[in-house]
Amino acid sequence: FPVTIAVGFARGRLTGGVTIELPDYWSHLVHEETVTVQLTAIGRNQNLYVKAVTSNTTTIGFTEMEQENIDCYYYIMAERKDVERLVVEE
Repeated sequence: FPVTIAVGFARGRLTGGVTIELPDYWSHLVHEETVTVQLTAIGRNQNLYVKAVTSNTTTIGFTEMEQENIDCYYYIMAERKDVERLVVEE
């Protein structure tokens, strides 16, 4: 299957909130439909999940905890739209 190489990414830490704010240029840099989000809970299991993705925000959902207790790392990737796709054939 083809593999896309050119990606944009954002990473960081989210504490005490549910919204990851991405830079203003993010929506101009990547195709929104290709966004992938990875969450890593810090300190304990937090039952976190991606609730919604928009052009420059990602909203985190959670169960069985208070919002102010959210503490996680995030890594967000998406296919860039400012460069041509590089498709690698097998």
